[in-house]
Formats: sequence, C-alpha cells, structure tokens
Amino acid sequence: MDVTVTQYTDFYRFLKTLDCYLADNDKMIDEVRRFTENPQREIAAFVTKKTGDQITVPTGFVRILYVLKGSAVVRTEDVATTLTTGGLIITNAVADLSYGAEFDSEVIAFYFKSSYFTESLLGQFFEEPLLYRFFIEALSDEFSGIGRYLIYDFAEVTDVHFYALLLLKQIVKMAYFNNKVTKSAFVLLIVEISQAAPERLVAKDTFVSNGQLTEEILAYIDARLEQVTLAEVAQKFHFHPNYLSNLLKEKTGQSFTEVVLFRKIERCKSYLAQTELTVQTIVERLGYKDKAFFYKRFKQIEGVTPSQYRKNERKKLNV
Repeated sequence: MDVTVTQYTDFYRFLKTLDCYLADNDKMIDEVRRFTENPQREIAAFVTKKTGDQITVPTGFVRILYVLKGSAVVRTEDVATTLTTGGLIITNAVADLSYGAEFDSEVIAFYFKSSYFTESLLGQFFEEPLLYRFFIEALSDEFSGIGRYLIYDFAEVTDVHFYALLLLKQIVKMAYFNNKVTKSAFVLLIVEISQAAPERLVAKDTFVSNGQLTEEILAYIDARLEQVTLAEVAQKFHFHPNYLSNLLKEKTGQSFTEVVLFRKIERCKSYLAQTELTVQTIVERLGYKDKAFFYKRFKQIEGVTPSQYRKNERKKLNV
C-alpha cells in the first residue's frame, strides 16, 4: 500500500472514532442546544446514522447538510428534495430544514454561528460570487426574515466529499472551537463547491437581493474596469446579460455601458489630477483605442476636455 492510500485509510479510521454520531432527533436537538448555550463555540458538526427519525436541523444558524452515505429526503421552505450520496444543501439561519434518511444512511449537519463569518474569512472566497453573495446576505439584517437555500448534487468521488469529511474531522478534533485550520478546511469546501460544474446546482430559492448584488457587481466592474464586458460580468454572476443590464439600470439609473463609462471618466480624472501620464497613455490604459470618442464623451459629461481638466486641477493646487 502506497503512502497516499495509507494516509486516506488512517484518515477514515480516525473519522470513525469521532464523538459526533447521533441516532435520533432528540439527541440532535440536545447537542444543538449545548452548542447554542456555549458562547465560545462558533461551529458544530454532527452525523446521524442508523435512525428512522425525522431529523430537525434547528434554525438560528447557517447550516450545511451533506449526505455522506445513502439517501435522505430533505425539506426546506416547503420544498422536498431527495438527495443521495454527495447531495448537499446550504441554508441561511431562518430557512426551515429537516430530513428523513434511510436507516443505513449517514448525514452530516454543519452549524455556523454568525460570529464565525468574519470579513477576513469571507474575503478568502470573494472570487466565488454565488456563494460569497449567499453568505453575505445570510448575515444581513435586511434579509433576516427570508429563507434562503442552495441545493447541490455531487458525486461521491468528487473532492467535495473529501473536504466535507476534512471539515468534519477538524471541527470535532478541535472540540468545536474555531482555529485557522478549521477555517481553511471550510474555505476549501466552499471553493470546491463553487468551482464545480454549474449543473451541480440543482435547486435554489427564488429570492434575489438586488441591493447587495448590485454593490458586488459594481465592485467587480471597478476591479476589471479597463477590459470589462457585459458578457464577462453576466457569466461571473450567473445571469443573462439582459437581466444584468436591466438590474443595473433599475438600481443605478445607468445602463451597463454608462456605468463603465462614468467609472472610466472618474478614473481618468484621478490620473489627470494625480499623475504626469499623457492623455493618450491614460486613454489607452482605460481600454480605449478611439481617443476621439472618449474625448467627446469626457467633454459632454465634464464640460471640458481632459487636458483642460488637468490644467484646472493644477490651478486649484497653486491657489
């Protein structure tokens, strides 16, 4: 047996020794109560097996449910979904969540208090827009009364399976107390979920929080301003280009093209005021090949040409 196989064997053997297995709904409720009442604990993980009970996954926490073995009928927000091995659901703190599993099935339930999701933790998967947005909104008071969920179907052989087990191991190993390794395991799981093929996401709630979404879109546009396109942003945020354009128009009063143009003009003004770059260099840096077009739009909006704007700014500094 090679080293890799040995390591995996030891890993699974260790999992079987963890004190996290529950056999009925009462034990789940009792363990979650203990978790709730301990202010030092921010995360918890339990595995149900060999039970015919309908298991309630209490509200008040962000939760991830993962079918480790067998199958389970999962209910959330009046939606019932049969998940087999590799099935996963993420919910916010207010969504109803329960499941009934076959007797030989095993299901992991992860619980996260809101304090777990620090800015630094969330920032580690900012580039995964769907899940980043989900967790941001899950923590927002603006949407505190709205049940949210994402349901995935992963094959058992995917790395999602391994990372779910890794997070389980780390949480229980640390006696449910948080540490850097636990957070790393969580981020690995989230990134692996996010980067799976789009068809793995089999269901989601229908609510779209346009305010927070718009802020994320604008931040992404700013980060990619020089070469950003509508098609790119739409793909990044999982929307049809027409829907995305209409959303921006509704929330900002500007079309996508106008949003980009006005932001480029603001950046141009910063370059003009704060650097010695030539106007030609600035225009090229902003992604324009047609200098005349940008000059025209700049003057329409600012009332002066870029060169005149720079002179005016210099005069203000000399006053």
